[in-house]
Order: sequence, then structure tokens, then C-alpha cells
Amino acid sequence: MQFGITALDWSTVMSQLFSKGTLDFSQFDFAEIMRITHNQGFSLMELTLDIGYVLPGALSENQIASLLSVKDELDLTYTAHLPLWSIEPSSPNAFIREASVDCLVDAIRIVRPLDPEVYVMHNAGWLGAEFGEFDVTPQYKPYLFEVLGGLAEQSVKELLQRTGLPSRKIALESIEFPFEYTWRLAERLDTSICLDTGHVLSGQSGSTDLLGFVDRYHSRLSEVHLHDGAVRPVEGKRFPYFDHQVLGKGDMPVAEFLTALDECGFDGPVIFELNREDALESLKVIRKFLPDFPIE
Repeated sequence: MQFGITALDWSTVMSQLFSKGTLDFSQFDFAEIMRITHNQGFSLMELTLDIGYVLPGALSENQIASLLSVKDELDLTYTAHLPLWSIEPSSPNAFIREASVDCLVDAIRIVRPLDPEVYVMHNAGWLGAEFGEFDVTPQYKPYLFEVLGGLAEQSVKELLQRTGLPSRKIALESIEFPFEYTWRLAERLDTSICLDTGHVLSGQSGSTDLLGFVDRYHSRLSEVHLHDGAVRPVEGKRFPYFDHQVLGKGDMPVAEFLTALDECGFDGPVIFELNREDALESLKVIRKFLPDFPIE
């Protein structure tokens, strides 16, 4: 399996934007960030597509051309994380849902020339998480999630129809939404899935059983987001969990998890959703527990 990283390190982005002393969006250089990340030892990069909507010109034709050029020059592989900020594919509000699909389709159109290996998608947004916190009798919550899951299915189906992408190129992530409903959607539309380890370990997707997740769902697994997490109280946080931590800081059974992935034949992208420093520290942890594990 190949280990990569979320390429957009925000400290690097901000350094670029303020390189002339004041905020200047024209200084953003996505390809240069690829070079910096490659110099740290990574050749697999996940592109965060929200950047195109929050930073003017970040995914312009020139930026895409530069990303394609550096991909060929350095023999890089890209994956793409579809927009999630302000996106709600499961919204009961048709205007919001349709606008969300429009944005997702647009993002795919923009980066398609880069030929990402997989497009990671959140099939529900913050609204889905809020529904889980509704003060209703627990026996009624499955009906709420069934409705949201059905609306999300409509959105994913439209996305596939409008883009013409092979369904397995879309990987539905284990997010703060009961994964059983995401799995049903994946089975009905024949998409793949993205296992986010920190989300599972922190209970956001339902069960915290990471090894059980691999055992049950590996048949559709096309990408892994790798970071540590746990269900524990955190001062100042509403919910008692943490995630996006260096491996070894939470409850991940590092050796057992990676061995389970290997034994089930997974050979897809493993993306550290960490900054470069924490990703490199996590690689040290992997080599400590599994010194002979093949890391590309």
C-alpha cells in the first residue's frame, strides 16, 4: 500500500499568501506545495478541493496546468477530497441539496484533468451530525437517519449521472454519521468507501471497533484516512472525543490495523490527514511497530 498525505499544509499556504508582507492571493502556488511535500518523502498527495472556493484562483486553469506538470515531472499520484465546507448532500431543503451537488460536480470538472485515483466524499454534512444530537427517544433516530440517507443517495446518484464517473471512483467516507446508512448507500449505488480511522476510533461513525470495520467493509475499501483518535473528554469541547492526532496518541492498534489491511488485500492510498511534521512522526511509529512493513 502507498502512504501519502493531505498536501495542503495551512502554515505553508499562509506563508505563501503573506510572503510580501500583506495578504496577496496571487502568491498561492499549489504546485510549489507539491514540491515541498515531495521533498519530505511523499509522492501520493490528496488535493483538498474546498481550497478552490475559499481562496480565489487556487484551482484556476493555470494552477491545474501546474499541478499536472509537476505530477508528470515528479511522478506524483493524486487523490481528491471533494468539498465539504457548507456542503449538505443530505439536506431536506432541496435548494441546499441541489446547490451542494452543483458544487461537487464543478469540483470534479475542475480537477478531472489531474486524473485523481479516487474522489472522497462526505455524504452528509453538519446537519446530519446535528440530527444525531436531537433530543428525541432513541427508537425514533433510525427513522431520521433513514430519511437523511435517502436524500444523500439522491445526491450521489445525480453526481454520478452528471459526471459519468465510474461509481467506484467515489469513496464515501466514514464521517460523523452512522456508517450503516452510508454502507447501504454504497451498496445500492456501487460506490467505494473511505475508512477514516480517527472518525471510527472516536465513535463519530457509530462503533469504535476499527478492526471490525476492516473485517466487515473491506470489500469496498478504496482509501484510508490515517490518524489517531479516541473517545475521551477534551476540555473545551462539546463532544468527548478527539481525532487527527499522531499515531500512538489515541486508541489505534497500529500493528494490528495495518496488518489487517494487508491481509485483506488492500493496496489503495493511505492518506495521513495530518500536517507534514505529524505525518513523518506517525511513519516513525509505524516503523517502530512494523519494521518490515512495506511502505511506498
